Amino acid sequence: MANIKLPERFKNALEKNQELDGIIKTTLATFGEILEENKLFFFYEYTNHGIKHIEDVLASSDNLITDETFTNVLSVNDIGYYILSVILHDIGMHLDLEGFKCLINGDHDDILITELDSQKWSDLWLDYVNEARKFSGKQLISIFGDDDTIIRLPPFSKPGEITENDKRLIGEFIRRHHARIAHEIAIKGFPAKPNSINFANSLNLKTRSIIGLIARSHGMNLRKCLDYIENTFGRESKRFPNGIHATYLMILLRIADYIQIDSSRISKVLLKSKTFSSPISKMENYAHYSIDNVDDKWHDDPERIFVTASPEDSKMFIKLKKLFKDIQYEFDISWAVLGELYGNSEGRDKPKIKFRRITSNLETNSFIDKQSYVADSFLFKTNDEIIKLLVAPLYGDNITYGVRELLQNSIDACKEREFVEKKKGVNNYESLININIEKEEDGFTYFKIRDNGLGMDIEIIKNYFLSAGASYRKSLEWRKEFLDEKGKAKVRRSGRFGVGILSAFLIGKEIHVETKKNKGHQGYKFSANLNTELINVLKDSNVNEGTYIKIKIDKNKLKEFEKTDFEWTKWYTLSRPIIKYSLHKKVLIPYKITNPENSDPLPIEWNSIDSVGYDKILWTYSNDFANVPFTCNGILIPSKSYNFPGLYVNLMYRIPQVSVFDNNAVLPLTLDRNSISERLSFNYDLLVDVYKDFIAYLLVFNKNSSIDDDKIFLNSSKLNHPSVNDYSGVASYEFLYGINRYSNNNFNLKEFLNTILISKKGFIINYNYFIQKLKKINVALIQLNTYPEEGLILDIDDRFILFSEIKANSIPDYLSAIEPNTPWNEKTQQIDPYDSRIFIKTEKYNYLFNSKIKRASTWLKNKCKVQYEQDGFTCLHLDSPPSSIIKEEFLSKNSNNIHFIREYEITCSDEGDEILNTLLQKYIGDDIVIPFSLEERKKKYPLAFVELARYMEKYSNKKNDIGEEV
Repeated sequence: MANIKLPERFKNALEKNQELDGIIKTTLATFGEILEENKLFFFYEYTNHGIKHIEDVLASSDNLITDETFTNVLSVNDIGYYILSVILHDIGMHLDLEGFKCLINGDHDDILITELDSQKWSDLWLDYVNEARKFSGKQLISIFGDDDTIIRLPPFSKPGEITENDKRLIGEFIRRHHARIAHEIAIKGFPAKPNSINFANSLNLKTRSIIGLIARSHGMNLRKCLDYIENTFGRESKRFPNGIHATYLMILLRIADYIQIDSSRISKVLLKSKTFSSPISKMENYAHYSIDNVDDKWHDDPERIFVTASPEDSKMFIKLKKLFKDIQYEFDISWAVLGELYGNSEGRDKPKIKFRRITSNLETNSFIDKQSYVADSFLFKTNDEIIKLLVAPLYGDNITYGVRELLQNSIDACKEREFVEKKKGVNNYESLININIEKEEDGFTYFKIRDNGLGMDIEIIKNYFLSAGASYRKSLEWRKEFLDEKGKAKVRRSGRFGVGILSAFLIGKEIHVETKKNKGHQGYKFSANLNTELINVLKDSNVNEGTYIKIKIDKNKLKEFEKTDFEWTKWYTLSRPIIKYSLHKKVLIPYKITNPENSDPLPIEWNSIDSVGYDKILWTYSNDFANVPFTCNGILIPSKSYNFPGLYVNLMYRIPQVSVFDNNAVLPLTLDRNSISERLSFNYDLLVDVYKDFIAYLLVFNKNSSIDDDKIFLNSSKLNHPSVNDYSGVASYEFLYGINRYSNNNFNLKEFLNTILISKKGFIINYNYFIQKLKKINVALIQLNTYPEEGLILDIDDRFILFSEIKANSIPDYLSAIEPNTPWNEKTQQIDPYDSRIFIKTEKYNYLFNSKIKRASTWLKNKCKVQYEQDGFTCLHLDSPPSSIIKEEFLSKNSNNIHFIREYEITCSDEGDEILNTLLQKYIGDDIVIPFSLEERKKKYPLAFVELARYMEKYSNKKNDIGEEV
């Protein structure tokens, strides 16, 4: 029987829970046999994926856990479940051929985790094989050792014909997805024939799923794991789902799997190269990568690991440096996540890992100078012949992207010529681009684009225009002309990746090009298609300055140009250079009003922010301009996601339209330029500016209801700033009916932020900052059938009123109105009392609480205490509500118009959004009730009316996006 040695602390902890100890021992025995055998069918080169590896990871884990965390934070369950996740984390590498066939034949399809996985194993496998058929020579060598390898679909029905290359192909697939396999094994068992091998089946499914997720996390983005936990178990359970410190255990496994340290005085170490997240990764052996020793005790920084290594060549030197960098990244992200999750916890309750840093002797000049090799990275760089392969995968065979890339090149050329002309003192240059689609005498229809830009000489044509992957902006010639002494671009250029010429073949199979460099004596022209082996470039001094490209449009592509939306004309949103479009001699105008240039006087509808690295960021909520979500240097970035990748605005429903000006290619665009590849560095600056705009709107807003003595004049109950207005028309019950306390769920806060509460002194918005400043408030939610023009007579005393424009209609509506969501109170460790009073139509009450038909729960029936009936209304108490402002005469006078009333108290312990709160403190301060009178507001908040004047200007006597006056 397999014997897996556990760290002493782990063994002692498990002795306190005999049931869990038994489950673990049974699982260790069952899966220990698989690990002990350590026969990796698809990874014959690999070593140490057996028991030794598990013991190393557990020992390293034990060394990473601080004594305080082990004693005060981690439970016996945490330790037990973590041991199980360690057993799981690489177990997928032990699949044999029959087990793999179980996966791709659908045995696990019934447990597809849709929040994490979009494809079944069979589809994932086929996509992978198709990708493998397009592997480059380097990729083939890294996996198969031979760049002539032919990729085939392995003959699963004839196991005897499975070759070593078939095994390597399957092995690479398993390696990529072994983390997902671990998760699924926890849920359904180890794939095998005739039956799968159960994993810790004495534990319930939810617990096994979390154990599987912990195991899976070592091959996933950590924050994606956290998002999954939050979506599955709720935001409040994010730190402790199902009673497990899952996030801490994920962090522990990720780091321990990187660096395995024993407890001896001068530690020996096994460092594992982590390439699991790479799309194409080399098959790495687990080995001692020239590591001499690891010191985690005997230096002056107790939170640092110092590695001494002796790589014998530059390849191993670079490998180790990357490895140490990757480990440091794991430390950084791990501590960041722990801080975010447990930042408010008391010191002893914060889970910690022992180390924060890893350094090595490889960073020292003394080590580098002593080596016989140059300690740096050297590799071949080449532009592969990949034109045919790149066109469709990169652009999706969509003609509009062909137009975009060609147009972008023309715009760049015009901008560069404009810069050169101004440098020479010529200020009358007018940049112009003509794009025409027209039929010629030969009966074919052609796409033509002509610009009067900088043009190309023969060197640019040869080395950049005709060389896919070679970007002219990276050339020494371009850098000399257009970079300043600090290396910053002096001219706006959108082209980056050197793939523009490929796009021409999305439109047609053959292109004709004419070009002449500005002030050059010689022009050039040539025709080519993708199969042209040698392009014949002709000299022609009569060619006009600039560039002209003519493409015979494929017949099946012409109809795309002729679609009535003319999307191909809408890529560029600025006014310069001038672009003229025509289709069959009909002039097309994509935008009546273009977006502003960064050098133009800024229209009042637009705001401007400065951010490091960018020339300017402009944003607006106005629909009066190009009205597109995101542009870079005027060119549309057509992400299909409403929440634009890389851009977040916290509490705001709507992301504003953003126009980025980026001379230096800082914006992290994907290769196809259709999206953003990472979070944007200016996101914070944009968020602050949007929040300032919101506060300015709030302080000049004049559509709110108001109170004069006991008379209430009703108007909108919503703020309707364009950033928080809910265009879907759907609001959650928390918004409609109010809750006693606030959760810190940002989705709910978005709805609160749009809601106005009025009092005799003025109004506030239903948001944490305002509630906290008042400590608590008593609120009356009143739903009316209509808003009476003459107003309502009601003495509200010191209360706040929330008039809801949406009324309860259905049974769920009413039940949620009576019993709204009241969050768990962390301080009292119980649900807060409801302390509310309800006025509901008696007829509706009798219907809902009919004793013979169960429409309301027994709990709610017992909770609601009938106080009295009057004028067709029934008054209910839930717990101990505050005194009522609803008098008999008010009910009598307004009985036909009142739909529903709820009186309740609001308190708020959660802070809300820190950035917004900081700005509210600055501009509104502690006296948060906003007067009805604009003049009184100016006196009360003078700093806001000075610093936010420009924001306010756009909303003064203006209409918002839904046609209302602000």
